[in-house]
Amino acid sequence: MSVITFYRGCEQIQRTFSGRPSLRSLLLEAGLPFPMPCGGNHTCGKCKVRCAGQLAPPCAEEAERLSPEERSQGIRLACYVQVLGDASVWLPEQEVDTLSAVVLPAHTLRKKGWGLAVDIGTTTVAAQLYRLEDGRIYGEALGANEQAGFGADVISRIEHSNQHGVAPLTECIHQQLERMAASCMAQAGVSALDCAVVTGNTTMLHFWEGLDPRGIAVAPFVPVSLFGGPGACTLGGVPPYLPPCLGAYVGADITCAVLASGLMDHPEETALLIDLGTNGEIVLAHGGTLYCASTAMGPAFEGAGLSCGMQAAPGAITAIRPDGRGGVTVEVLGSGAAEGLCGSGVLDAAAALLELGIMDETGLLDDEAPGITQREELSAWQIPGTQVFLTQKDIRQIQLAKAAVCAGICTLLEEAGLTPEEVDRLYIAGGFGHHMNRDSAARIGLFPPVLAPRARVLGNAALAGAAAVLLDEAFLDTLSAIRSRAREIPLSGNRLFSEYYMEHMLFASES
Repeated sequence: MSVITFYRGCEQIQRTFSGRPSLRSLLLEAGLPFPMPCGGNHTCGKCKVRCAGQLAPPCAEEAERLSPEERSQGIRLACYVQVLGDASVWLPEQEVDTLSAVVLPAHTLRKKGWGLAVDIGTTTVAAQLYRLEDGRIYGEALGANEQAGFGADVISRIEHSNQHGVAPLTECIHQQLERMAASCMAQAGVSALDCAVVTGNTTMLHFWEGLDPRGIAVAPFVPVSLFGGPGACTLGGVPPYLPPCLGAYVGADITCAVLASGLMDHPEETALLIDLGTNGEIVLAHGGTLYCASTAMGPAFEGAGLSCGMQAAPGAITAIRPDGRGGVTVEVLGSGAAEGLCGSGVLDAAAALLELGIMDETGLLDDEAPGITQREELSAWQIPGTQVFLTQKDIRQIQLAKAAVCAGICTLLEEAGLTPEEVDRLYIAGGFGHHMNRDSAARIGLFPPVLAPRARVLGNAALAGAAAVLLDEAFLDTLSAIRSRAREIPLSGNRLFSEYYMEHMLFASES
């Protein structure tokens, strides 16, 4: 038997193995969170890790994805590495700046004891412990979704479960949430929960319950369950309530976000709610109907899919602003050097390129402009004062994501016979939505520019909605009302959506 030793901060974890397994498989078997956005399909080049010992040498394809400096430092791609014997691996610590600030709707405290509210996001997971009699937060746990090793988005994780079964993903999220629940209870000095509410998109709730999600990924897109009741699995010793989903791709997280927004309290308003994550879920409230849709943004704004993309962790560029003199100012999370771009930085970067005339409406970079260089045989903008790049390929990914969201908005508006000018309010939910510059979002065409001054940022509205249900069971009636008024508009194969998608592929001109 051989031994592999994983180092993560002060932790040292050892596992024995036989044969010649891949490093990726050893990471998954050890239950160690390590992001592999493409699910180990050798396409993203993001699973870089320092390792040493009895390892097969890099194949030509892996070597091409690593710089000479990286190879000299022992950096390898985990999806390629074949472990031949005793080896050591140094893992980065998982630090994520996940927004957990919640704004609860008006509620009445009706219960006693301790309750846990959880939002299982595709990229991040957030949990908050409440004392039910006073409605205060006594514990909190935040982190990257440890299922990232199975893929960056729901489709790649469903594909993994199709090939290897649901159990590994279910066990992964169960272990993570149990640790988070234990951490929250330790912060409050309590030993047991009295109740819990767990929200998330439809796929995440399938994985939590151990249900086969394959029906979500293929037409006619029928999930095993849309939930809306107590779960079969326990968390902290209690079966959590799982809020209702509105469709295969409009999950319980959106139901909770609608609740938290207060949108149901103003039936006279025409309002849009968008939750910006790996999927862009959109709800249009008009005339008593909730028009709902989900559009695949991809992980471009979630730290994956881009050459220098990363989550909102120390080293992430969070903001870029033109300085009026042909340059830019750059804001970096933490006190260290810039290491990559998180979602808000990506939006600002695209808007700055338009503002500075380095990129045109089609997304084409001007090879003669200052700061343009070549990276991996592609034109790329090197963000001034950093070693962070935005390549021509990255810009195409941004175009696909922003076009999908704006096309989804326009499709729902046309379904309801409305124009953007008739929308009274735009609610923006999600951690990425909280940090983004709304002017940059409108500038590149993420949503119609007329909506920018009408936007209201909600923060983690899914978590807020879960907490509201935890504290006040009267909101169960609100969830039922949301479900009954929802009308899901499928965008796959939708002619209107396809037309708007092509129209909004261009970056918006200055408005």
